[in-house]
Amino acid sequence: MTADYAVVVVTYNRLELLKECLKQVENQTVPAQKIIVVDNASTDGTAEYLREYKGKDRRYRIITCVENLGGAGGFEKGIQASTEETADCVLLIDDDAILDMNYMEKIMEAKQRYPDYQAFAGTVMSEGRIDTFHRRNIARPGLRLINCPEESYIGKNAGQPFACDIASFCGMVVDRELVVKAGLPCSEYFIWFDDTEYSMRINRYTRFLVIPDARLDHRTAAEGPKHPHRRYDWKEYYGIRNRILCVKKHGNVIDRAVNGADMFCHIVFRNWLFGVINMDDYDWAYENRLVREAYRDAKTSDTDRKGIPEF
Repeated sequence: MTADYAVVVVTYNRLELLKECLKQVENQTVPAQKIIVVDNASTDGTAEYLREYKGKDRRYRIITCVENLGGAGGFEKGIQASTEETADCVLLIDDDAILDMNYMEKIMEAKQRYPDYQAFAGTVMSEGRIDTFHRRNIARPGLRLINCPEESYIGKNAGQPFACDIASFCGMVVDRELVVKAGLPCSEYFIWFDDTEYSMRINRYTRFLVIPDARLDHRTAAEGPKHPHRRYDWKEYYGIRNRILCVKKHGNVIDRAVNGADMFCHIVFRNWLFGVINMDDYDWAYENRLVREAYRDAKTSDTDRKGIPEF
């Protein structure tokens, strides 16, 4: 089988993972036409490695950012670059996604079999288990996100494609003409909810078809907060801010009200209550300050903040 697709890989300071990621990209049973690597101003030797690496394979295009634009900014640059190529579709992955060698073979077979779909995704595995977080459906009111259950992938449904509303950038495949219609990811999100917001725009034209037999290994384990007590780290700022912005952009009045109530109960009130009762012998001041900043910036649509916020 021949296929006309590009790959976009966004990387930041994970050189050893990147090497493994690119090896699997190169060894796909259906080779990519173009491999676009966006280096988010890495400081671990990634830039030097990629300069040398590019000379070994003419399919490579390296984009080196002068500052860390986050995953959102990296994918914006990478997808924009993919539209300058002639590839029919683009595969999106971070440097911690290790593709099975037949990942794109399975996706391209599905593209031929199901021409009504313009967006596809595979199965994300983590530590040997299906990670259902990466393929979701939207529930209204509130634009709530519901993980596609494991039963969608296995058992009586084993190997059967199924549709979903939301796919993460961990193995998302989008037709070039759909990118032209949907536009580029919102770089101002920096991290988190950028792929959700992008998926909602894609939903105007198509849902995602998940191909269970197309698998990748997501190598990054969940990291707990660095502080011994904190339940949040700096990334939660972007998660809260961008969730509000996303619902504001794509939801109606009822969606915004339901989402607001849900976030108040499970974030604002919870943190305040835990602070009052000194849960875990901890004052929860950091969490409350982070949430106030996220709400304030979402309310004013202030998305100038980049990198690790200081609270």
